[in-house]
Amino acid sequence: MRIYQLFIELIIIGGLALIATHSILPSISWLENSLIQPVIENANQYIALISFLLLSWGIGFLINIASVRSFKSVYQRIMQQWMMKEGNPSLVLEKLRYQIYISPNSREITRRIEYHYSLIRLSRCIIFEGLIFFILALVYAKFILAIIALLSAAIASTAYYHSVIRSIKGIYYAWMALNKHTVPAQIKSPTFPPLTSQSSESEIHSSELNILAFSGGTGFREINMALARRTQNITRVVPIWDNGGSSKALRKSYNLMPVGDIRHALMTQAHGEGRVGSIVKLFNWRLSGSGEQEVLKQELKSFVNYQHPLIYSVEQSLGHVIVTYLRQFAENMPENMDLRNGSIGNFVLVGAYLAHNKDLNTAIYVFRQLCSIQGNVWPVSLHNHLHINTILADNELILGQEKTTQLDRSKRTEKIKRIVFNTNCEGQKTTDHIPAPCNPMIIDAIQRAEVIVYGPGSFFTSILPHIMVDSIADEISKRDVPKVFIGNLLEDNESYGYSLDELIDIFVSTANQFANTTRPADKYITHILVNKSHTINEHTLNNKHYLNAGESIKRFSNQGISLIIDDLESPWKRGQHDANWIADYLMQFQ
Repeated sequence: MRIYQLFIELIIIGGLALIATHSILPSISWLENSLIQPVIENANQYIALISFLLLSWGIGFLINIASVRSFKSVYQRIMQQWMMKEGNPSLVLEKLRYQIYISPNSREITRRIEYHYSLIRLSRCIIFEGLIFFILALVYAKFILAIIALLSAAIASTAYYHSVIRSIKGIYYAWMALNKHTVPAQIKSPTFPPLTSQSSESEIHSSELNILAFSGGTGFREINMALARRTQNITRVVPIWDNGGSSKALRKSYNLMPVGDIRHALMTQAHGEGRVGSIVKLFNWRLSGSGEQEVLKQELKSFVNYQHPLIYSVEQSLGHVIVTYLRQFAENMPENMDLRNGSIGNFVLVGAYLAHNKDLNTAIYVFRQLCSIQGNVWPVSLHNHLHINTILADNELILGQEKTTQLDRSKRTEKIKRIVFNTNCEGQKTTDHIPAPCNPMIIDAIQRAEVIVYGPGSFFTSILPHIMVDSIADEISKRDVPKVFIGNLLEDNESYGYSLDELIDIFVSTANQFANTTRPADKYITHILVNKSHTINEHTLNNKHYLNAGESIKRFSNQGISLIIDDLESPWKRGQHDANWIADYLMQFQ
């Protein structure tokens, strides 16, 4: 912004105010005799002219400051209106504006943006002046002047609204263009740069290796954080068939897929990237798990009304956006919804989903940008009613993920034979399988990936179902990149009775079942990480056996698959993978 341009604008604003004041209040003789009339009668009286200009500038400066404060909330509402209409996830416009300014070859873009900001200033100040002088004109019975002032304010209001919209669009589209992205009506690319960075260069490495992970939640958590300290190009694929806990209440109340695993993966990514600001703390906050419903509603209301200390600690411009989403959540919340242990982050995700025309991908992108998260997290499918049903070896049917993960192995010793997708997990038992359409973001992520990772995590509920989603097996088979299967350390309720080599056989046969054609195993898996046990006798941890690699694990070497057999257990956390070792191993593919 050029100084002289702003100086001229303020003089125009102040000068209009002086002329309007003189028209309404002609009794101010000092203004007419000492400033306006001498300038009109004799243009050579430089002192009077300079005095008039300085006074105009001073008045214009004060009017500009007052109008900024008066129209701040109006500007934010217009910005939010455009965001929700267009699916625009870019929230901190001034930060984007700064990025544009410091970019090379952006002079023309900067000039256009400043032109819109100049119109915003002028129209905003004219609205402010017009309303004030409308009131003054009515008080002094200057009805013609009152009409003129009101018309001026009305015309300036239209100009202000369009100028704000054009400036927002100009900043956003210019930022997209400078980063070599196309301008979508809805978000289509998962690789936008972050708005801000809250981590130092020593915390996050500069590797550009693009890693795609099909994994569980807690199983991949430590590895995810270790990878985030080495590369910012991580994409997590999240399952969408959880039907337990708070996710169950949200699914029933809002008729959408569970968002708990999505939020958990986003928070894991934020932690790994070093995002520890007030927004991340807010999104990790949960309501009480034992309070009465009315008490929990009051706590939620304190967030919605911008009264809770956590929401009050967030930067105001972002806080207004978060509150907008929480209001969307609260306004659509059923009266009898169970709020116990409810996550504020989940509520924001649901509110963003509702606000952005029920587009979950856009809602996730908004959530990422609010937290300044670089990595991507996408649901494997956008099917809102997808569940998994489990068929045991004796053909007993288990409905839903929750019951599958909680199988009591002291009573049921049959192995899991297969799983199917269905929309029913509570009513009539059926083994019918329904197709699950793939989220387009996942196809794009597979095509961009330089390393594809499976696991660790619960095999039958967190790993295997991903390969059953439409097109995923075929798309993975097309990629000539490392595809690493990370074997679990411990046997869980789902993998009971199986060895690692048998689980990999199930994975490959399932991939071929849902692919267009049968392919060899190395089209889906190129590397297998196998834990080498140091125990002499059968060893357990918390009543769980260590997963046996299997007697025929080495046969995969004859199928073009590399076996890496090593001690994968963390030296500090028994039963968990050595996250840094695995992250370093994956990073060698760059």
